[in-house]
Amino acid sequence: MAWTDGVKRFTVLAIAVAVTGVAAVLTGFAGAGGRAAEPAPASFRLEDGSAACALLESGALACRARGGEAAVVLEPDGSSHPADVDVGWDESTPVLLAAESWWDGDVRCRMAAGALACSRAGGSIFVDAGGVGGIA
Repeated sequence: MAWTDGVKRFTVLAIAVAVTGVAAVLTGFAGAGGRAAEPAPASFRLEDGSAACALLESGALACRARGGEAAVVLEPDGSSHPADVDVGWDESTPVLLAAESWWDGDVRCRMAAGALACSRAGGSIFVDAGGVGGIA
C-alpha cells in the first residue's frame, strides 16, 4: 500500500507532537505554565468561592468554608483536627475544577460531590459551602 500525502503529513505531525511532548517533560515545561521545579500555587478554592484550602508553612494543609467557625487541618502524618487557621482566598486564587487535582508531596486533593476532598498518609478531610467534615 503506497503512502498518500495525507498519511505522510499525519505521520510527520504525530512525530512532531511526540517530540515536543518529550522535550517539554525533559526540560520541565510540562504542566502549569512554568518550569517543573517551580511549586504549584499553595492554595486553591471551589469555583463559587465558598471554600478553599492552603498549604501552611508547617507542611500541613488547612481548608475552610467561607464564614466557617474553624478550618480543618490535615497534618503531615495524616491526622486532622479543627483549628482557628486563616485560609484567605479571593478571585485570583486558582479554582480546582471537577476534572482536576492538586497535590504537593503526599497531599492529594480533588473536587468530589461539590466538596474539596484531600488526603494524605491514610487521613482525609472534606470542606464545602456547608463547612468542614470527614475528619478522619
